[in-house]
This record gives sequence, C-alpha cells and structure tokens, in this order.
Amino acid sequence: MFRLVPLPIAIFLGSLLLPPELSVELGSLRLSGYRIVLLVMFLPCLYQLLTDPAKKISIADYLMLFTTAWCLIAILFNHDFVYMIETGGILVIEMLGAYLLARIYICSLDDFVAAAKLFVLLICALLIFAIPETITGQHYLRGPIEFFYPKRLGLHRVYGPFDHPILFGVFCALGLSYAYYILANEAVNNIRKFGIILLVVIATFLSVSAGPLIALFAQIGLICWEKITRTIPGRWWITAGGLLLIYIVLDIISNRSPIALAISYASFSGQTAYFRLLIFDYGSIEVMNNFMLGIGFNEWTRPSWMPSSVDNFWLLTAMRYGMPCLIAMIASIVYLVIKIAKRKSDSIVMKNAAKAWAVGLAGLMIVGCTVTFWNSLFVLFFYSLGSGCWLLDSQKIPLSQTEDLTQNLDHEELTSTAPRQTLF
Repeated sequence: MFRLVPLPIAIFLGSLLLPPELSVELGSLRLSGYRIVLLVMFLPCLYQLLTDPAKKISIADYLMLFTTAWCLIAILFNHDFVYMIETGGILVIEMLGAYLLARIYICSLDDFVAAAKLFVLLICALLIFAIPETITGQHYLRGPIEFFYPKRLGLHRVYGPFDHPILFGVFCALGLSYAYYILANEAVNNIRKFGIILLVVIATFLSVSAGPLIALFAQIGLICWEKITRTIPGRWWITAGGLLLIYIVLDIISNRSPIALAISYASFSGQTAYFRLLIFDYGSIEVMNNFMLGIGFNEWTRPSWMPSSVDNFWLLTAMRYGMPCLIAMIASIVYLVIKIAKRKSDSIVMKNAAKAWAVGLAGLMIVGCTVTFWNSLFVLFFYSLGSGCWLLDSQKIPLSQTEDLTQNLDHEELTSTAPRQTLF
C-alpha cells in the first residue's frame, strides 16, 4: 500500500532541488529554498522535541544539541557577536534544523519508507535533465553559469540543480541503499529491481567525481559484505578488527601512511590527490594548534599557493569548531548505530529499513573524508542522521504495521531476496 510522505519532509526534499538562482537575497543573507523550510520549521520541531512525551529525548539528541552549542561558542570566540548571530544562526538552522525535521516527522517505518521512495523518485526525475546535460554541457536546471569544469571520460560533469557536480553526485549516491533495501525488495521481478538500482548508479556516475563514486562503491561493498558474512557471529566486530589490522600492516610496509595511500587512490588526478594530502597535513597542524575552539571562519595556515578549500568534512569541522565539536558529532552517530544494532525485530521490512539507513549514512561518512559538505549536501547529511532516530523505538511499533507493507508481495520472493538477518 502506498504511504504518503509527511508533508514537511516532502517539501524539504523538494526544496533541495531548487537551483541556487532561485534563492532570496536579504542583505548579506541568502535564503535558499531549503533554508526557508528549515527556518519555518525549526522552532515548532524544537518545541515538539522538548515537550512531546512521545518524543523521548535520547543521548543522540543531547549530543546534537551540544554540537550545535559548541559551534556557536567557537564562532563567538573567533569572531564577534554580530558574526556569531548571522553565520552561527544559519549554521544552527542547517545543522540542528535538518536533524530535528527528520527526527520529528520521520517517526515510523511508514514515514521512513515513504521518504526513501520519494528520494529515489527525485533522483530518477533528475536523470531527465542530467543525461542531456552531460552530453551537451547545457545546464537545463540552472541556466548559464560562470565556471565550467573540463570534460572527464568524454562527459560534461553534471550540476543538475546544485552548486557543484560533487553535490549532485553525492545526493544521487545516497539513494543506492534506499533503492536496494527498500524499493528493490518491493519490486515484482528482477528486471525492475536491477533497473531501479541502475538508475541511481547512472545518476551518480554522471557527476564524474571521485567523491560520489567512493560513496557509491562504499555502499556496494557494505551490501556485499553483509551478504557474505550474514552467518558469522560478531561479524562487524571482526570486520572492524580486520580493517585495523590492514591499517597497521600498510603503515609498516608502505613508505606512506595508510591515509595518504587512500587519498592518492581516491582521486581522478594526481594533482587532486597531491593537494588533498597537503590539506590533510596542514589542516591537522591547525587542529592541534587550536584544539578546543578551532579557528572559526578565519584563514588557515598554509602555503600561499594552496587553495583555501578543505576537501574533508571531518577535518574542516575540527578546524573551524575544535575537536570537542567533532567528537560530539561522531559520538551521536556511534550511539545511534550501536543502539539500533541492538534492536530486535521479526520483520524483514524493518530490518531492511535499518540497513538502508545505516549503509546510506556510512556512505556519507566515508565520502566526507574526501569532500566537504556544504549547502544542500550539508543539510542532507544531518537530515539523514535524524531520519534513523525512529529506529530507537522501533520495538514499540506493532508488527502488523510492518506486515501491511509486504502483504501484496509473493512470500517466496520476499524470503529469497531480502536478507534474513540484521546488518549488525
């Protein structure tokens, strides 16, 4: 049965696809479509979280509130009060506002599945404009733009409605886990299943960017590894230990650090890899020199010939706001993942929803090591984080509610295509 997407979620996801040219300028403040939505919904969502008995505040919520508050403190420390109000206010709206919107309005399996379906549908709709754009180089959703990237693999890099091809690619890449675990498992035949996934892959590829492809392949790797190891007890602890062992071995036998190796192989060009290594080196020094409160939005110390951009979301967060902010942000993610991993459910659809959320978020976290999140991608990350909070209370949802989603599926197909064990 088709479930309607909660209206605020539908409006928010649609607003992410509004090109920046449609933004409203109020002095020095730029109000894009998604900023307007988050601005309108921020106080109602915060009020409901704090007052609604049904919305039990979790440790993840407290950690997100702490992260946001620490960002404001860091900005005030490095700038002045007016700058903190202007820049910090938008940061709160985008970071905490996107998290709260998903936290409040995605509160059941039905909501999550409906939002995931809409997300994949939006990706497929973008392909209508992306395919001719990559062939002709004409930006049909944005009109003329000042800067054109050179072709890669004979294709123009697709912007779609976003500020940069990387934003387009990562947006599309996030849809893979939703397409595989939710839409593909509801498809009536293998051709439709493959077609749904293929559309997401094609859309991601048209960005012709290493970052989105990393997010895509990371999700594919996790999906395959989950299938291979599903019968092994404690498989994810073993996996974590194995990755740590690989890191140590590479660190011993290579003349470069494992991080440097990963960066060098995660770029389309040697020049890009070289700059990312320099960014990581100089950025890490900046973090150690400004450990608690960062440098805010001030210039960071680097050679004069290096660009100012930092292609690493996690590093940039620590540089701007200090390590306590980064630690609290990561702690909220770890808390949610561990708590959701302990959730018990007999519903295959519920398990697939948990996997879709976890694999998609993992893809974003991995790609965050090679690109920074800004504008629509920044709010999408925190929306994705908040969209999994309902799973903390999933044991309170009647099983009949989840069975309704699969009542029209063929039983043999469902049990043969959907994983029988949870991701964790």
